[in-house]
Amino acid sequence: MKLKIFIASLFLATNAWATLTQCDQIPAVVHINGITTTIRDARKNTKWLYEALEQELGHPVKTDLAYNQTHGFFADIAQTFYQLSQQNPDTAPEQIAEALLYGNAPEGMDARVAEAAIRYYQAKAEQAALAQLTLDEEGEILRDIRRATAEADKVLLVPHSQGNLFANRMYTLLTESGELRPQDLRIHGFASPADRVLGNGSYLTSRYDVVISSLDLLRKVLPHNIEIPRTKADLLGHGFKEVYLNPSLNGREAATTGLLAAMAAMNTTPYPADIADSMLSRAPLIFDFYGPPFNQQLWQAAGWDRPQGFSDPDFYGNNIAWLYLKGPRGIYSPLLYRGDDIPRGFMITTVVGIATGFRDQDDRYHYVYGLTCDMYPETLGSRLEPGTYEILGDYVYQPWEGKPDVLLNEQNNFALTYQGTRHNYLFGQATQRRAFDDQIIGLDDGSRNAFGYFSLVLGKIIVTQNETTGRYKIDWQPTPELAATEVR
Repeated sequence: MKLKIFIASLFLATNAWATLTQCDQIPAVVHINGITTTIRDARKNTKWLYEALEQELGHPVKTDLAYNQTHGFFADIAQTFYQLSQQNPDTAPEQIAEALLYGNAPEGMDARVAEAAIRYYQAKAEQAALAQLTLDEEGEILRDIRRATAEADKVLLVPHSQGNLFANRMYTLLTESGELRPQDLRIHGFASPADRVLGNGSYLTSRYDVVISSLDLLRKVLPHNIEIPRTKADLLGHGFKEVYLNPSLNGREAATTGLLAAMAAMNTTPYPADIADSMLSRAPLIFDFYGPPFNQQLWQAAGWDRPQGFSDPDFYGNNIAWLYLKGPRGIYSPLLYRGDDIPRGFMITTVVGIATGFRDQDDRYHYVYGLTCDMYPETLGSRLEPGTYEILGDYVYQPWEGKPDVLLNEQNNFALTYQGTRHNYLFGQATQRRAFDDQIIGLDDGSRNAFGYFSLVLGKIIVTQNETTGRYKIDWQPTPELAATEVR
């Protein structure tokens, strides 16, 4: 199943086409409701969200509620003002808001919002109580999110109204604590009173949302990016299900498009602009490896001579000659670019169709290989399949013949990205598990040189397919030796 999504500029930073495939991991979805929402209505909103996603994706999506308690309109608005002041303690908006105390409400502001602002600024002495109330509710919302996503690898927060302020706070708490990696947590908000969406998230706010446009007169909020007409059922144009998820209004299509775009973004791997490739960035499995510059002193200290026969400093630089996969077909397969010559004696059953490279800011050359969801290239290529893949790396060995059979402890980097989640490792070669499948051969050039590779075991990948949804789940299991070298 494929769902084509147009990612408009109002959802992501750039316009692009993305496709959700069976290789993408669908995140657990958590709704955080807005102001004046009873628990009953919040559950209805969550149900509407669940049904909208199920209709678009063709299968159920785990959708839960992290409830933001209501204390009445004026109390909820006062709490929102407090959260906004903590988000951006700017004095200019304070002065504008305080002008309300003298009856100078800006033109176009909703009367109830103006009255709530007056009450808030007349009762600044109560801010300590608001601070404690907000802290307590943050704890309750965080507890709900943890409970709902205990077994989830990726989480999409879908807040509405004041829920956006809580969502930004949850993003900070969950990522700074290490509970979730930034690439595994995303926000797609609705009717946001905030001035930002953390984690490069996205949002949808109607031009005719009276609540948000009124707040915008007091404080800077994110600009509207759609026009959804108000209805008799919701004269404020603010309701989650009444406006943004209403199937009879244009907001519904924009809402589901934005949600699916956020899911696609969570399964996308960003790379430098000079190698930007949608085929690579959307590959469900990507390998990236590099090493430091060649260290001749280290080689000579071990009784080795400088490797002969190579002139490419990039080749010295990464020390990994090949990466291997032992896939569901049971054959070790070097990850090679489809146009490269295949070394004599190697049996190829999986040839990675995407291969590229780039230099990072430290002038290190990265080799990047990707395994796609569909067969690529179409006739000679490969694709990700359910099953177990073992990953091995071969490291260059070229001493004088008869020198010590030792693997130098040169530093190397290996990174694996699956479904948008990246794990990065920096390790000494000698610290890793040997496969003892080394291939050391003498050269027939009369030089008494030997050439070959030490083979190291890096880990295994288990790919399973859900019988109900048809979607793949990728489980990466590095060796303990490799896991100990992860760089976060």
